[in-house]
Amino acid sequence: MRVAPKYLILSSALLLGGLPAFAAEETPSVAPMAAATAIVKCPGVTSIPFTADEEQALPLRIVGSLSCGDTVAVLSDGEGYTAQIRTKDGQEGYVARMYLASAGSTPATLQKAQPSSANPVNGVVRWVAGAPGCDEFLSHGRHVESITANGITVQVSLQDSGWKYRADVAISNQSASKVVVLPGIVTLDELIPNTRALLATNPEKLAHTPTHQVLWTLANAVPSPSAIANYSESKPEADRLANRTYPAPDYLSPHLAVASERHFAFERSESVDVLSIALKPTSVTPGQLTAGVMWFERDSNAHDLSLRVPVGDMVFDFAFSLEQKK
Repeated sequence: MRVAPKYLILSSALLLGGLPAFAAEETPSVAPMAAATAIVKCPGVTSIPFTADEEQALPLRIVGSLSCGDTVAVLSDGEGYTAQIRTKDGQEGYVARMYLASAGSTPATLQKAQPSSANPVNGVVRWVAGAPGCDEFLSHGRHVESITANGITVQVSLQDSGWKYRADVAISNQSASKVVVLPGIVTLDELIPNTRALLATNPEKLAHTPTHQVLWTLANAVPSPSAIANYSESKPEADRLANRTYPAPDYLSPHLAVASERHFAFERSESVDVLSIALKPTSVTPGQLTAGVMWFERDSNAHDLSLRVPVGDMVFDFAFSLEQKK
């Protein structure tokens, strides 16, 4: 007797991307385990995309979309950024765990608290360790500061290449309206020991000077002491990272913002396509995100810096400290 495969994934997204199907045939004589279930929740949007890859690296390989209130089967949940799910029509992929709510036998890990919202003051929202809507974590060796306010999450990290400052920036829009991202109005200011603006470098100019270390990392910036001074009990960094009060997903794609350690003096970065990874002007629709890299002038004496990212009608202000290597 011929037995048809239980699952067959033929979505157009998978066919176009040449991606492998996730489902596997099961032995007919063995009853499959009942998968846990979850309800799709949509903060301010009508649908949520799910992807073929677990990391959800850019560009997103979208399999399909989920509507608010849909019930999905949770196939795997490793307590990371995403969980593997299956829809009622048999499609499988990965969705950010922040969009899944408890339903029946859903694993308890999906019930973790989601990022709170920071409160803008006169249109400016500042990163402060432990404050509502503020988070910090390590992502591929980078210290990331994250702010969520009014449905918009902005995450940044700052590195010193020894030639330029490099800022990795990600913006996720979970609000009800699209927002405009303009790299030309993102600013980096030195606060200590001097007060001055550090001008952004046009990535097109960097693309024509390939002998410079655009992706080297001599030092990673960490939160400024001024931004953690009021944190409860002045907890050290290790404790703050281990006990995150308002955890946010990691939107900084390792495939987009690749950083290399400087092991040898003759290392070069000619093979890097600077324009492809640079942060670009764009409109981010609800439920989508954008990410990229910016470069700024470097001051070997700078210690405390402020990186400001305007998004929509708010300015997200991040405070960093950097022990410079001259």
